[in-house]
Amino acid sequence: MLQLSYLGIAFAAVFYLVFGITVRLMALSDSTRNKARLGILITSFSLVFVFSLFAGLLNLNSSRLFWGVFFLLLSFTALFILVGIFIELHHIRTKVKMRRFMVLFDIVDRFITEGKTQDEILKYLVEIQKLTLKEARDFLDFITDPQNHQFLADVNEKIHEAQLLKRVTK
Repeated sequence: MLQLSYLGIAFAAVFYLVFGITVRLMALSDSTRNKARLGILITSFSLVFVFSLFAGLLNLNSSRLFWGVFFLLLSFTALFILVGIFIELHHIRTKVKMRRFMVLFDIVDRFITEGKTQDEILKYLVEIQKLTLKEARDFLDFITDPQNHQFLADVNEKIHEAQLLKRVTK
């Protein structure tokens, strides 16, 4: 059983190297390549975590304290890295959602100032932006509230100022 755990750790390393090189040599778009690399990284660290945990527990069970502690530390290091990756992915998704929300706010605010009706705006949100009718109504209700609208307008103004400042300093 212990040899199987060692073999699993070795497999994770070989998996990472072989598939990492393969993805690098393939003619993929940057987005697809990055998704493949992320999948390889998560798979490799998951394998290292599982197999080193088993190796550590089996070594401790057979009274090999040093190797047991070593593999448990390796296991928890892999787990720590995995958790860090998942937290970072969550932050990225949150930023993307916030960016999309602010872009939609810009568009809907422009539509409101142009004098478009709520039905036209709802049609745009549902058909073009692919929101459900409930999401579109909730979004429209949220941003048409005067207090929320003023807050979002202030935030949007600060974002535009920061983008302008960034362009000027380049």
